[in-house]
Amino acid sequence: MWKIEGDLEIVPRVVPVGSRGWQAWIDVVFRDAAGQSVSGSRPVRPCCTFGSPREALDAARLHGQRLLREWVQGAAAADGRAAR
Repeated sequence: MWKIEGDLEIVPRVVPVGSRGWQAWIDVVFRDAAGQSVSGSRPVRPCCTFGSPREALDAARLHGQRLLREWVQGAAAADGRAAR
């Protein structure tokens, strides 16, 4: 098993779609202790638009929180501990 040390950053953002819609995205950046970084970006739900930027940002925040929680639970399970 490899121990990975570094910082994980999940950034919610909003992208205008068409003339009256907004799409929720999250950017994920991992920086290891040596300064190397890996990043990625994806929509919260592909083809899903929201009526306001606030609505889209709330959806992105909630998705980012869920993604982080699932990642922590998966890491704890792989390490042999039960995460709650």
